[in-house]
Amino acid sequence: MSALVKDRFLSDCRRELLQLHTVLMQELAEAAGKESQQGHLLVELRACEEAIKRIDIGSFGRCKICGEAIELNRLKAEPTTSCCLSCSAKQG
Repeated sequence: MSALVKDRFLSDCRRELLQLHTVLMQELAEAAGKESQQGHLLVELRACEEAIKRIDIGSFGRCKICGEAIELNRLKAEPTTSCCLSCSAKQG
């Protein structure tokens, strides 16, 4: 992937993650008093924040377990993922 394409992809992912973060914060506010729903939203919110942090520090797209590149289609489908398919399958 060329540097320009990679930069554009990261920019698009970051924008998408920031939009998701905003939506999750709104849903969390609306879920006041619903503990199970709040717990699920907090997990998603943390994953979103961690993905944004990985973009900012330059480790986005690398598996946190094996260090190999995460499949591009996987990142497009789920930008909060932090593991490649192989490592994710091993974790169960």
